[in-house]
Amino acid sequence: MAARLPSNDGSELYDRTVAQLTSRLRRMRTPHQLMGTLRWGAGELDRAYANAPAEARAAVACREGCAACCHVAVDVQAHEVLYAADHIQVSFSPQALNEAVERLDAHRSRVAAFTAGERDQSRQACALLQAGACTIYAGRPQPCRSHHTSDAAACAAHLSDPSLEITAVYIPALRARMFSVMLGVDEAIEAAGYDERAYDFGSALHEALTNPLCLDAWMRHRSAFPDNCLAELPTRPAAP
Repeated sequence: MAARLPSNDGSELYDRTVAQLTSRLRRMRTPHQLMGTLRWGAGELDRAYANAPAEARAAVACREGCAACCHVAVDVQAHEVLYAADHIQVSFSPQALNEAVERLDAHRSRVAAFTAGERDQSRQACALLQAGACTIYAGRPQPCRSHHTSDAAACAAHLSDPSLEITAVYIPALRARMFSVMLGVDEAIEAAGYDERAYDFGSALHEALTNPLCLDAWMRHRSAFPDNCLAELPTRPAAP
């Protein structure tokens, strides 16, 4: 079931996103059409940002090189992973692809070793972050597209101390728009019967780049990735 809409104004964006994406999903038959549909969804998020009130956009402190949010755990649905994987396969050189897979493999092994609750508190540079910049910016997942704050220093402090509250520096008018579109995309995909499980982005992306059957499984309305890629892994006992 999709998460509840933000209380701020955004219902029109949500309803339009659900309606338009539902129509596109009904016509989808091939992987090429899938990527076009997912590209439309990503574009809707970008348009929601571009059309936000000027004062909301002016308050955004996020800039290239400000990468605090690129060090936290990212929960995604399968369609976001498949879109990112396609972007990598199309735009990366063979060497860059191999290096990304190696970094993602290391990320996956690290996450798999976490005990219950450790992942959410972990801080590690995203495997796709290079020299302070996202290497898949055009193909980045929805949580990354939707995250904006008004204070980079607060983000840096939160990076150092995950217990610090960061919601105070969110920009309500902008966050409402972005999350309305994001939830609309997720709702339409879930309602169409596609995989709705929450995955760890890096772990699932590693699987997508090394297992060509993931896309086929998703299009057949099956789980795209194995359980060991889930955001909430089976509970492991803490070390004594």
